[in-house]
Amino acid sequence: MRKTGAAALCAAFLITSAASAEKAACPEREAGAAYPWQNLEPMKGDRYAWIIVDVDRTGRPIRCGVGANNIPDPDMRFLLCNAYKGDWRAPPAEAGDPDVRTLKRRTTMVGYEHQMADKKARKAWFRAHPEERPECYPE
Repeated sequence: MRKTGAAALCAAFLITSAASAEKAACPEREAGAAYPWQNLEPMKGDRYAWIIVDVDRTGRPIRCGVGANNIPDPDMRFLLCNAYKGDWRAPPAEAGDPDVRTLKRRTTMVGYEHQMADKKARKAWFRAHPEERPECYPE
């Protein structure tokens, strides 16, 4: 009886492993990049900021500043810049790039209306793209 249970467990594991191995890798994305279904146009209640980041050849942030924005709280702007310096990485420099590059990224903190629109668009996008796996696009 135990041999049958162990054999069934091994068979289930092998089938699961084979199915997992067949799945294609998730597409690579830049941290913070928009998902394919997201509307990038500003909506009522959204907050945005242009983040200007100096990066070294490896893509590691050296300095950060906040450009045009509608974030009224200076502490929030400071925390946003620190998040880029701590978590974000730019692509590595190409052969002809300078040692220090300046990059601009627009960051949007979406409001309620934008969240609801994105939620609806996500469902529609997965219906239209059944080959895509939701685990590749975490919420």
